[in-house]
Amino acid sequence: MDDEPPVIEIGISSTRNLIVEGAALYSPTGREEHSVLSSPAMIMEMELACVDAVHDHLSVGEATVGFHVDVRHLAPAPQGSEVRTTATLFEIAGKRLKFQVETYCGDVHIGTGFHRRAIVRL
Repeated sequence: MDDEPPVIEIGISSTRNLIVEGAALYSPTGREEHSVLSSPAMIMEMELACVDAVHDHLSVGEATVGFHVDVRHLAPAPQGSEVRTTATLFEIAGKRLKFQVETYCGDVHIGTGFHRRAIVRL
């Protein structure tokens, strides 16, 4: 039936792709040629992948807000490269959701961790 509320289930996931450029860059030396994906930009991609994973499964008038991030930035992704971030829902506790998040640059695993979000009424 079309009137049934959406269902959020363990295992739903979403993948995002980002070109490492502009505001996503950080240079540890201050020199442009040393620019790499910043940790805040990687974390933002992880959060947005989580948002994307559940967006179509929320009821009208609901959204999610992040309340915990536990990630490690394992390796650099150079300027101009493309990174791929996947979020997979693996735990549901009432209105609280826990995702595993992974970021890759090609075959190189550059970020890993967990992100928690809560479902809220707008």
